[in-house]
Amino acid sequence: MPPQTEKMMLRLGKFYERLCKIPMIGETLARSFARSMARFAFYTPGSGVKRQDSILGVKKYLLETGKKMNFPFEIIPESVRPDSFEFFVGYCPYGFKHPDQEKPCDAAMDMDRKLFKLIGSELVIKESVVKGAPKCRILMKWGGGIKSKGSF
Repeated sequence: MPPQTEKMMLRLGKFYERLCKIPMIGETLARSFARSMARFAFYTPGSGVKRQDSILGVKKYLLETGKKMNFPFEIIPESVRPDSFEFFVGYCPYGFKHPDQEKPCDAAMDMDRKLFKLIGSELVIKESVVKGAPKCRILMKWGGGIKSKGSF
């Protein structure tokens, strides 16, 4: 990951941690912020983020984005199905590593959940580093994307 992007991601991780510590409303604020970032990326003209036509398009988008950010996603070959695939994430760009970071980690992942929903799929975290796994394991399922304007 480019040094300036890496610094930004680590700062964003700290921001999520701080938000989640606010009594009663912190986690909700962090999740809302994350989902807003996804909407911003998707709806900003010229961002290059767009709805995909299939799970293959989603996979291609994931790999291209990872390559641009120098963030290797490791597709698990035996998991590839006509409507889904799984992949490993070798490290957390937000710097989350410990069990006490579970809430900010999950809140930060709301950005990815929302973004991938907008482009046509569902992201499910199967294993995570903050819960003791050596790597995060993610399932990506084809979902067809935006169902209605009400899903915004």
